[in-house]
Amino acid sequence: MPSARYTRIEITEEAYMGLEAEAVLQGKTLKKLASDLILKNISQKAFRFVQESRRSPPGEEAEIQIQSSAPKRHRLRISEDQAAIQKIRDLWAQNPRPSQREIARKINYPASSAKYQIKMMLEHGELKK
Repeated sequence: MPSARYTRIEITEEAYMGLEAEAVLQGKTLKKLASDLILKNISQKAFRFVQESRRSPPGEEAEIQIQSSAPKRHRLRISEDQAAIQKIRDLWAQNPRPSQREIARKINYPASSAKYQIKMMLEHGELKK
């Protein structure tokens, strides 16, 4: 069974521009349009292989259904997450102070987001250098 992560492919600049234009015309994302075009233009034999390989063995279906029935949760932006902001303040006040990367790991946000938030908090005087 293939993983959920797929290898990237390279296409010519002309093909990319055409794909982009067609996606706009059809109101689709590049991913959706490219997938549709590929699946419409592969052989029947290849298409059957894809369909058969997508069928999961017994026992996996329940797990997949459980995962898909769970509501998707979107994480708050770091600037809107008051718990994360308070945690940054608490960690920043520690002696010795953890690195910005360590703070990011502890609040479970990307390092770039945490670093930007710390920069903003320093500029607004919410944190002391």
